[in-house]
Amino acid sequence: MKVNRNAQRLIEYLREHQPATVARMVLDGVLNAPDASNAIHYGVRRGVFERVAHPGAGPGERPQYRLTGQPLHLSKSVASAPSFDALLAAWGITSASPEWPDERKQLVMVE
Repeated sequence: MKVNRNAQRLIEYLREHQPATVARMVLDGVLNAPDASNAIHYGVRRGVFERVAHPGAGPGERPQYRLTGQPLHLSKSVASAPSFDALLAAWGITSASPEWPDERKQLVMVE
């Protein structure tokens, strides 16, 4: 997942340079502008980054971001993909191949 990798890159950057604006991250060559913006919003939604509020900041000023200390986890849809083997097990169906009789053997009945 690209946005997760990009958010991880921003975490590494912010450990040394926080707080920082998205523009500063782009100028420092961490990511390009769209990727940095997407990664910041992704991290904010997951509680990894927070917007720093400056008293007296005007509406036109670029926001700064810093780390919250929360770890960045993969989303559940990526971390645990459904498994067909789990479905078979839930139905009680074995995933091992059945043992078929060897064609070379002959069945002999004794009376």
